[in-house]
Amino acid sequence: MGNRRRRTKRAVIAGAAVLGVVCTVSVALGTAGAAPDPNQSHCTVNVGNGEEKCFGTVEEAQAYANVQIKGDPGAAQTSVEKPTDVVIGTVFEDWRFGGESITLWGSRPCGTERETGFYFNLPEEWKGRVSAVQGWAECNVVLHEGPYLQGEASPTYEGLTPVIDGPWNDRAESIEFR
Repeated sequence: MGNRRRRTKRAVIAGAAVLGVVCTVSVALGTAGAAPDPNQSHCTVNVGNGEEKCFGTVEEAQAYANVQIKGDPGAAQTSVEKPTDVVIGTVFEDWRFGGESITLWGSRPCGTERETGFYFNLPEEWKGRVSAVQGWAECNVVLHEGPYLQGEASPTYEGLTPVIDGPWNDRAESIEFR
């Protein structure tokens, strides 16, 4: 499991660095009262600089992302500290916002133009595992069957989508935030 975690971390950092993407995933509803996960399988990714930090619960991951965005002087600071920084989305391994998660944060809201604002290639260990999504900061989510937004695209998911069923469950390799 530890080796898988290191590969996941390297893949996420490499993907963020290569793409130059600024994304974050956050969970507002999450799984209330969830028991802590000793594997720290709820991660945040600052796609601006590739910083990743993992936690035992989705609530801890969200709180960390929010502290980083607000630039709390008592917390560890990152290169993305402007007041415009926002959590843009969260992806979950299981339906109803369960299982492991990745929270992505970026430099600005997506806006109303609905053009691609950010995109994120899922690390190898996450390909074919997304079953629920949450779009934040005016971002809608579109899943793609290939890396770099290649291949067929899913319908647009607006806001909180607790169940991705049918042909798009466990199929995505990259994610577009519009």
